[in-house]
Amino acid sequence: MSPERILFERSRGPLNLLGAAIFLALTLVFGSIYLRDSLQSRVLQNQGTLAAQRTTLETNRRDLQNVMSHIEQFRTLKKQGLIGRADREGWVEQLVVSRERLGIGSAVVYNLKPAQAIVDSTVADPNASAPTASAAPLEPGAPQSHDLDFELTGVHEAELIAFLNNFRDQVRGRFRVQSCRLGRPTPDGLVASCTLRFFNLPDQEKAK
Repeated sequence: MSPERILFERSRGPLNLLGAAIFLALTLVFGSIYLRDSLQSRVLQNQGTLAAQRTTLETNRRDLQNVMSHIEQFRTLKKQGLIGRADREGWVEQLVVSRERLGIGSAVVYNLKPAQAIVDSTVADPNASAPTASAAPLEPGAPQSHDLDFELTGVHEAELIAFLNNFRDQVRGRFRVQSCRLGRPTPDGLVASCTLRFFNLPDQEKAK
């Protein structure tokens, strides 16, 4: 056997061990690189999820602050009758009660018209100054107006003003005096013909 052959036979075992060691080392290196990249990807993904959750939490916090800052105003408007179910029966009852409490006039006749949708006229007419009521279909939760016409017989101007002020202070609802005329003299005074326009924003859930 030649010396080279003898040398090769003697070194084959160590060479095999060296090759196995190199293969193992390369496996560990590439495995570590893969594990590092995988962990970095998971970390970035988790960071993105955490950032999104923080954004959502901050948005919810601001929404809650906004609700809390306006809840008292909402409760006040609801108590006044501007928000929620329109107290139509209470409006006509208070009309009679206010006249009897002040002891003015000989009779009051009223006509409460059906609710009308409030249409924003500025959408159709840029020169319009205020929303108007129309015969448009009532949408659930949409703002409404209610015209209450009444005639009060046998009153004078000062009594009519006192009557309207008392009615405004006692009635559960927000309204404006749409029109008011004094005429047709009687032995006891004049006949006041007025229209009060109430405004209301129904609860959307209850309006369905």
